[in-house]
Amino acid sequence: MSRARAAACLRRLWDATAPRYPAHAPDYWLITILLMLVMFGTVMVFSASFTIGLSEGGNAYYFLIRHLIWATVGLAGMAVTYTVDYHVWRRFSILGMLLVLLALGAVLVPGIGTEAYGAQRWIVLGPLSLQPSEVAKPVVIIYLADWLAQKGAKVRLFSYGLVPFSVFFGLLVGLLMLQPDLGTSILLATVGVSMFLVAGARLVHLGLLSAVGTVAFLVMALGSSYRRARILAFLNPDANPDLAWQLIQARAALASGGIFGLGLGASRQKFAWLPFAQTDAIFAVIGEELGLIGCAALLLLFVALAWRGYRIAKRAPDTFGALVAVGVTTWIVFQAGINLGGITTTIPFTGIPLPFISYGGTSLAVSLTAIGLLLNISRQTLDREPAVSPAEHPAASRPRTRRARTPVPAGRLAAEAAAEPARGGAVRSLDGPGRARAGSFGRGPARARARGTRPSRHWR
Repeated sequence: MSRARAAACLRRLWDATAPRYPAHAPDYWLITILLMLVMFGTVMVFSASFTIGLSEGGNAYYFLIRHLIWATVGLAGMAVTYTVDYHVWRRFSILGMLLVLLALGAVLVPGIGTEAYGAQRWIVLGPLSLQPSEVAKPVVIIYLADWLAQKGAKVRLFSYGLVPFSVFFGLLVGLLMLQPDLGTSILLATVGVSMFLVAGARLVHLGLLSAVGTVAFLVMALGSSYRRARILAFLNPDANPDLAWQLIQARAALASGGIFGLGLGASRQKFAWLPFAQTDAIFAVIGEELGLIGCAALLLLFVALAWRGYRIAKRAPDTFGALVAVGVTTWIVFQAGINLGGITTTIPFTGIPLPFISYGGTSLAVSLTAIGLLLNISRQTLDREPAVSPAEHPAASRPRTRRARTPVPAGRLAAEAAAEPARGGAVRSLDGPGRARAGSFGRGPARARARGTRPSRHWR
C-alpha cells in the first residue's frame, strides 16, 4: 500500500470516529465521581481481601494486583469509547448482539463454560476468566437503543413495539436463567423497560409487560428449590442460619460499625466469618470499617452519578444518544441498588457485585468502558433543545401566507381618523426631530391607514 493510500485510510478512519455534533468539554463532574468510586473501591478491595489472600495463597496483594489489572483494562476501554464517536458503535450493534447470544449459549456447553458455586457463567481464558453476561450489558443497551431509535413512533404500536421487544428479552432472559443468573436477568429487564419507556412506549403496554414479568419472576423464583430457600432465608435469616450465613454476618458487620466505624482495615468479620467479603459483601466491610458515614458517602456518590447520567441523557443531541445514556445510567445505579438491598436484607440476596467497588474483573472493566460511552455523549450534549429541522417536521418548512386585507372606502377611513382622538388613541408621527415616540399599539392603526386597508383586530 502506498503512503498516500495509507494516509487516506487513516483520514477516513479519523473522520468516522470524529464526533458527529460539535464537541466540547466532557462532564468533569462525572469524571470526578467515577475516579472517586474507582479509588475508593481499590482501597476497600485491598482492605477486605488481604486476609483471604494470605490464607489462600500466602500473598496479601493477590486480589489487589488482579483488581488493578482489570481496572487498567477498563480504563483503556473507557479511553477508547470516550474518544470514538458513540454513533460508530451503532454500526456494529447487530453483530455484537449475535456474538453475545452465541457466547451466552457457549457458556452452557460443557468444556467451554466453567462451573463455580453452582452456576455456569464463566469462560476461562488463560489466567483470566470472562463472564459473558457482563459483556452483554453494554451490547444489549447499544442494540436496543439502535432498534428503538429506528422504530420511532412505531414503538407505541402493539405489533411493532411490544411484541418484538418481549420476544427479544424473552430469549435473552431465557439464556441467562439457564446459567442460572436471576440477578442479571432482573437487571437487564429493568434497563430494557426503562429504555422502552423513554423511547415513547405506551403505559398500557408497559403495565402489561410488567405484569407478565412479575408472574414469570415468581414462577422462576418459586420453581427452583434453592431459590425458594433463598427467599425463606431472606424472610427469616435467624431460622435458616446455614442458608443465611452470609446475610447474618453482613448484618453483624454493619451493626458493629456504628456511626464512625472501627477504622480502615479493622474489620473483624472479614477474618473467615463473612463469605465473599471482597466481592458481593464488600458493602458490609465498608459499613464495619467506615460506619454509617462511609456508607452514606458511598450512597451520595451513586446518587450524584445518577444525576449526571440522566442529565446527559436529557441533553443528548439525538434519540440514540439519549437512550444509550439512560441505559448505562440505569444499569449502574440499579445494579448498585440490588447489591445494597441484598446486603442490608431489604430485598432477597442475588449475589450481584457493587459497581466500581467490588472485586470482579469483567464487571469492573465493562462498567468503566460503558462510562466512556456516557462521557462521549456528554461531549456532544446541547444546552437547550435542538432546532427543529424541516426534514423532521415538514410543517415547519411550509411557507407562511399573508392574509389579504380588504380595502376600506376613503370616506370610512376619514371618519375613523376623525374619531381616533375621541377614543384617546391619537397616533403621533415617528418622523422629524423632537417628535414623541408612539408605542407599538399606537402605530398599528396608522400603518393600516397609510396602506389603505382596514386595521386588524389586534390593533383595534
